[in-house]
Amino acid sequence: MTVILFEDELWRHFATLVQARPVFELRCGAFSTRERVTAILDQPAYGLCRAHLMSHFGPAGGLAELLARSDPVIFVNGRALNLEWLPALVCEPINTAYIAGETLLGARVSPALASAIIYYLREQQAEAARDELLRFTRIRELQLTAPLVNYPWDLITQAGEQLIRDEPLLARRLPLLTTDEHHVITHGKRVYVDPAAQLAGPIVFDSRDGPVFVEAAQIEPFSYIQGPAYIGPGTLIASARIRAETCIGPVCRVGGEVEASIIHGYSNKHHDGFLGHSWLGEWVNIGAMTTNSDLKNNYGSVRVLLEGIGQIDTGILKLGCFLADHVKLGIGLHLTGGTMIGTGSNVFGMHSAPKNVPHFTWGGEVFREYRIDTMISVARIVMARRKRELTPSYEQVLRKAFEITQPSRDGLG
Repeated sequence: MTVILFEDELWRHFATLVQARPVFELRCGAFSTRERVTAILDQPAYGLCRAHLMSHFGPAGGLAELLARSDPVIFVNGRALNLEWLPALVCEPINTAYIAGETLLGARVSPALASAIIYYLREQQAEAARDELLRFTRIRELQLTAPLVNYPWDLITQAGEQLIRDEPLLARRLPLLTTDEHHVITHGKRVYVDPAAQLAGPIVFDSRDGPVFVEAAQIEPFSYIQGPAYIGPGTLIASARIRAETCIGPVCRVGGEVEASIIHGYSNKHHDGFLGHSWLGEWVNIGAMTTNSDLKNNYGSVRVLLEGIGQIDTGILKLGCFLADHVKLGIGLHLTGGTMIGTGSNVFGMHSAPKNVPHFTWGGEVFREYRIDTMISVARIVMARRKRELTPSYEQVLRKAFEITQPSRDGLG
């Protein structure tokens, strides 16, 4: 079978976070949706996303090559979080679709029908694709817990439960920690550690409220990790306090105090400072003593200004900041709850950061457009420090994202 993840109309709710990545590459729990589908089905999953992302995140041979196969095609909504329904879909008769409310969750269809609905899905018109499937497929309506994420803050509020749902997938390859030879103290029995992990005790793992997963990471002495939590491979935990519901991707550097936050790969919060109920993309760097607030003084719910949508009352008491890919923050900045900083922006030299910073913006007291050639030059240097290449296809993604987001910078110098 061929597995294809797609973006639907609600990608716009995540616009600040997804100018340089598809919705199905957003991390929540131990995996992104694409990674989770791959782990469940034990085979690659291809992406169908906005045009400027396809050259980097889409199938190498293009969609036509996938559809030329005679295999059934499995479609999965890129906002899907709880995928407990996916194994059942794979076993359904050809031309079966799963619906949650009015939303297309997934479908198992023939290559011919797949070709018809891809016409809509490549434009993120999942409602039209759903209506087409209603005509030609067997429909099953599902009632699931947290079937999809609808807003950026859902990634944070669902992270703890998703880590628990991810436990069976991770337990396949991460053994339970059964020894204290590294001067490790455990509270609870659900601590899974890769044998290649470097543990320099004393370390405390607390899994009483949920499992702790440690890939081939390095954890320095006097670290505290409270489950549910996930530490990705190649990551350094620098004598930090990692509190519950935190998900850290590969090759990160994390110190200070982190609570209920998602950190994508290759991002750094190496120094002291608090990060709480927040979301960080890839290649983010947070300077020493920079701290975010995740609770208003009046204990009211946090409001967020969504790009292209407007201000929304989240109804959430504790919510921090959202930093898109390649954001850089200087030392000693303070960020209020609900702060949104767009792709490639560089903020420094001020006490309190603005609550909303457009994509590819540079400055502090005065903000200017970040010249794309300079931004890409910095990205190339940063990526090389982690032995990663800024490929031509990814450079094109950043350049196209710069063009698409130009209206958000109108009026800047």
